[in-house]
Amino acid sequence: MPARKAQRQYFVWLALGTASMAIAMAVLLVAQLVQSATIQQSATLRMDSLTAMAFHAEREYLRLRQSLDHMVHTPETSAVDDLRLRYDIFISRLNLLHASPSFSVLRGQMEYASLMPELGEITDRLEKALDRSPLQTDELALLLTDFNAIGPDFQALSVAANSGTSQLLEHQKDTLLQQNERIVWLIVAQMLLLLVASMALWGRQRKQVRDRRDLEQLTEELRQATAQAENANRSKSQFLANMSHELRTPFNGMLGMLHLLESTPLNRQQTEYLQTARDSAKHLLSLLNDLLDASALEAGKMGIHATPTHLPTVLQEVEALMRPLALRKQLSLAFAHSTPGPEWVLADGTRLRQILLNLVSNAIKFSEQGEIRVTTARADTAPLGPGAVAAWRVQVIDQGIGMDAATQSRLFQRFSQGDASTARRFGGTGLGLEISLSLARLMGGNITVQSTAGHGSTFTLELPLPCTEAPYPPDAPPTEWPAPPPATQGAGQRPLPSLDILVAEDQAVNRHYISALLQQMGHTVRLAHNGEQAVAEVVRKTPDVVLMDLHMPVMDGLQATQALRSRTGPAAEVLIIALTADAFPETRAQALAAGMDDFLSKPVSAPEIEHRLTEWFGSAEQVPAPDRPTPPAAAQTASEGAVVDVLDMDQIGEICAAISLEGYRSLLDQLFLDRAGTLDPVLAPLREHRTAALQPPAHALKGSAACLGLRQLADCARHIEHSGADFNPAACERSAQAVQAAWDSAQALCQRMGLSTENLQAFEPQG
Repeated sequence: MPARKAQRQYFVWLALGTASMAIAMAVLLVAQLVQSATIQQSATLRMDSLTAMAFHAEREYLRLRQSLDHMVHTPETSAVDDLRLRYDIFISRLNLLHASPSFSVLRGQMEYASLMPELGEITDRLEKALDRSPLQTDELALLLTDFNAIGPDFQALSVAANSGTSQLLEHQKDTLLQQNERIVWLIVAQMLLLLVASMALWGRQRKQVRDRRDLEQLTEELRQATAQAENANRSKSQFLANMSHELRTPFNGMLGMLHLLESTPLNRQQTEYLQTARDSAKHLLSLLNDLLDASALEAGKMGIHATPTHLPTVLQEVEALMRPLALRKQLSLAFAHSTPGPEWVLADGTRLRQILLNLVSNAIKFSEQGEIRVTTARADTAPLGPGAVAAWRVQVIDQGIGMDAATQSRLFQRFSQGDASTARRFGGTGLGLEISLSLARLMGGNITVQSTAGHGSTFTLELPLPCTEAPYPPDAPPTEWPAPPPATQGAGQRPLPSLDILVAEDQAVNRHYISALLQQMGHTVRLAHNGEQAVAEVVRKTPDVVLMDLHMPVMDGLQATQALRSRTGPAAEVLIIALTADAFPETRAQALAAGMDDFLSKPVSAPEIEHRLTEWFGSAEQVPAPDRPTPPAAAQTASEGAVVDVLDMDQIGEICAAISLEGYRSLLDQLFLDRAGTLDPVLAPLREHRTAALQPPAHALKGSAACLGLRQLADCARHIEHSGADFNPAACERSAQAVQAAWDSAQALCQRMGLSTENLQAFEPQG
């Protein structure tokens, strides 16, 4: 639209300019015509004026001659005065004739040449005669004779003057008219040229309009093509992120099940098979994590979450994880600190550990012999303290294959690993270094490399890290919790038969946790991700009991229960037990009103489930709660302080007793790894003040955290779920900070206490 408006304005101004020039030319033409008429009139007037002067001169000549005649024949005083008067008038007329601009016409005439000398001689004689006193009659008589003699010549001069002047004026008029005609033709030609120029400009403008329209069309096509390419790229990135996430979740579940399988009796061959399967799953999971990180970075969704981080612990963890890989290749791995550095800093410990693991694992992968040194130092000498920013530098130095300049130029590019031979020899996705560089830059730092082919490489990580105070006193190193003893099958120990139980739950962590509890009890478990799937599964094959979550997508638990109760046959009579984190009386009343038979509030424990099932399906002796393993000293010490507010140690002990410590670790790692599916959906609407979108993700986070004993996180999510709709912007910001802090505290404490191995699993070497 702006282009069309500008085009119309251009045409308007072009038309106005052309019309103005045409009007100006027309006015000039009219003025020229008027000028021609005026010239002709002026010529006529000048011709009439010259004729009049010649006539008056001739008339005064005759009067002078008459006065002279009267004086000669009748000498009187009055006649003398009259003669002198007539002489003066004649001389003045003669002078006027000579002074006339057109008198030049007479100068070339023959009459002028013959008359003027004689006339001059006669007038001189007359003037002298008039000066005498008294006048001499004889002298005047001679002058009269001479005057009479030149009379015809004077008359001829007058006629010649009139004729010559007329010819000259006619010639001038013709010349002026010819010139005027030429001017008129020139003006007409100019008008024609103006018209042609206007048409040419109009044609050029039309061509420019067409060209502009074509250019705009081409630009629009390019814009659409660019938008399509960007959409395709976003779709690709989104697809990659979705697929990586969808694949990573079952892999985490598979790792958890493999951990559970390890706690069962296995022969040596089965143990080897299990270890191979677990190692392969870990390697594939690390590749999927790289793909997810790469897609998140490309989509701009990778965030850095700075929390208090203990740098010595991070370095110790990296050293502990990488040393077995180095020993496997008979390499020496040394960590050295050249200058005292900060201990507690504000940093994303997860991403920092990821960068260091990538750099060290690369050094191990591309080294066949020699030593790998990891040095840390400060790049500045500023005093350290809370609020100060320390320039932290880490160098990873190897004696491996090294790189030439061409290889270094491709080093930090996605899916690039030097050259094809290196990729075939060492493998890898070529994502590790590109992700590490992107993460370092997101944290305000950079990664550089110096290398020579055949002489090893030096990777340098530089990060500005703000110093902070320790959030809690550092505890002793984490120790393993003892695994629970296998359950015995004695009389009275299992009063329930093996039941077919359908678990309808939309949260993966909750599904895996509850299914693991039920399977440990000896029940058969089927899973449904939403109420619609639960209804279909019950209709297909009616289970003994349905554990139904209330808040699910597609169809919630209340709707699913009503749908089943409205049917006929066994599906309508199935036992349905509500399973929800809402323990409020009104929620219980809604569940019972919808047709549910019982109610269990999350977090649910194994004894609670078994007790409730025993009430419905058996009346034998109650089974005592399984003995919980005693927490290690570190956990006990921590629980006396801040841990009590963050973690529900009783709940965690019950979970570990039911599914083993390794099983709990698997579920906990899955929760922390799935930040994009659990915490971020709560943080995003809080930070954007979209309070209407808070309830579903807060409910999901609350359920997952409560099931795993993350007390503080569950309490924050519960508060957001029930009060978030009324939050103002300030409350949104406070709640976002609170839930982020609860998440970070739970993650840090679980890692320190050995409950979580998230980000502490050994990384396979990456390219």
